[in-house]
Amino acid sequence: AAVRRYGSVTDRVAARLNEEFRLIRKHNLAGFLLIYHDIIELAREIMVELGLANPGVPYEENMPGRGRGSSVAMLVGYLIGLSHIDPLQYNLTLERFLPEDMSSVPDIDLDFPRNIREELIKRVHEKWGWEHAVLTGMIDTYQVKGAIRDLGKALGLPPVEVDRLADSTGMMHHAPDLESEMASQPDFKDKVKAPVWADLIRLAKELDGFPKYLAQHPGGMVISSTPITEMVPVQRGAMDGRYICQWDKDSIDDAGFVKIDFLALGALSQLQEALQLVQKRTGKSVDLSRIDFNDQAVYDMLCNADTIGIFQVESAAQIQTIPRLKPRNLVDMAHEVGAVRPGVGVNHGVSQYLARRQGKEAITYDHPLEKRALERTLGIILFQDQVNQVAIDVAGFSGGEADQLRRAFGRRHNQTLLDAYWQKFLQGALGRGVDEATARKIFNKFNGQYMFPESHAFAFGVTAYQAAWMKYYYPLEFYVAIFNQQPMGFYNLETLKEDARRHGIAVLNPDINRSEEKCIPDGNALRLGFLSVDGVGEVAAKAIVEARNSKGPFRSLADFMERTGLLQARVENLISAGALDCFTSDRRAAQWESGLRYRP
Repeated sequence: AAVRRYGSVTDRVAARLNEEFRLIRKHNLAGFLLIYHDIIELAREIMVELGLANPGVPYEENMPGRGRGSSVAMLVGYLIGLSHIDPLQYNLTLERFLPEDMSSVPDIDLDFPRNIREELIKRVHEKWGWEHAVLTGMIDTYQVKGAIRDLGKALGLPPVEVDRLADSTGMMHHAPDLESEMASQPDFKDKVKAPVWADLIRLAKELDGFPKYLAQHPGGMVISSTPITEMVPVQRGAMDGRYICQWDKDSIDDAGFVKIDFLALGALSQLQEALQLVQKRTGKSVDLSRIDFNDQAVYDMLCNADTIGIFQVESAAQIQTIPRLKPRNLVDMAHEVGAVRPGVGVNHGVSQYLARRQGKEAITYDHPLEKRALERTLGIILFQDQVNQVAIDVAGFSGGEADQLRRAFGRRHNQTLLDAYWQKFLQGALGRGVDEATARKIFNKFNGQYMFPESHAFAFGVTAYQAAWMKYYYPLEFYVAIFNQQPMGFYNLETLKEDARRHGIAVLNPDINRSEEKCIPDGNALRLGFLSVDGVGEVAAKAIVEARNSKGPFRSLADFMERTGLLQARVENLISAGALDCFTSDRRAAQWESGLRYRP
């Protein structure tokens, strides 16, 4: 794979592979990675069977999914198909994903288009069997409102009063506060010591955080060479052919099981469909891995905040930030994606980074030891990896210790743990010539708010650029695909319609004789599909298309109603949406006619 990617195994490639192989041997991860390789091969087979593979790309380079998170920094992962990002090109480091003193199995999350993901989970069950491959469970626990409602029902209390109490708890999270909360409310203060109500208060405290029911994790699977049923209880899932482990992801992580997350990413489904539409219209296969990633026309569009419908950069915060950051390459795109995160903004990191990027503020460090970790982001912590690297360079933490420190900030009720880490950080910093005040200032920049790993930001930054490229060069296919992949992103169809029109793409009403189930290109316009009409649904949409295909176009409203046999409400919705304008422009008259035909 390295020879195929690079032409030959250069010294740089060989050095990185040798280092990764050393760590893989040390942590016994060869089988772990080969399982992932098998899964990618299964996904490729599904792509071919469903006609989703790009014929212009060699089989082994058809990317059925994309890695996310810190695993994207691994060259081995890039070469065996787990990632679409070359870590050598962007100098991504391994410390966050494969530290020397790693204490648990690393986590690799894979994004797939929605249609591949469901089939892939089924194939994994079939390949390894339910004794060796099961879905992760999710244990839903009692919160205050749920405990009040269930206990009120069990204790026979008046439902209206129970509902009012549950609704009045507002932002209260813990049942031990229920008694004081009731005492502060005029409607309930006399019930605190009343029979049965007192039982509700007492039992609510016992139920707080207690397991309520077992659900299925959206995409996490446990795969084991030893039969899982010998270690963990397993049950059938709600869907036929699926099996669920009765432990949740935290318990599975603690036990050291291999958990693989198959995530459905709408943006990949959108890109996949858009590429198929381009090929159908032009006969040309577009390989998004080989487009010009330095196309300044695409960056001009991004810098103008023309980002509606573009993965990762379409939110209000991103629309405000991107014209100020002005990305001009994929490194800038990674910084754009990584900057607009709560963990960066909590310490005014976004505004500081932008000011430094624009030359309005000097690039400074609280101590020279920070420079190696923060120089590439102008002295600001943008990524999780940088928290780890600062702890390593400033306080002498090992890679594993630094990652545990970073994780500690995100835990609940963590003050005692953070106090212990602060003392360790301080002692290490003092030993490296950093005074206490500076050490405290650096430590205070760490937080438990959400930040991306650097490699994850590059992975999402590349996907965002690819979506922007499609919007710039193939707007028709871009919009058709995003309409068909709803719900996704931040905007409803009306907003997307207006944005499409601004890009010269007319959005046409559904037409009973031209539309398909989903939206389709119609000339240089987007023709809405029957599924875009409220209340129609998949069964009715399919029935319309099948009736038309079997006996030809519909000739009148009466012919349409007779051949499809749709319910009155669905016919009325189609008329209101303009789907029967081909017979008459008077929708009111059409509604009247349809109503007459449904009379008993």
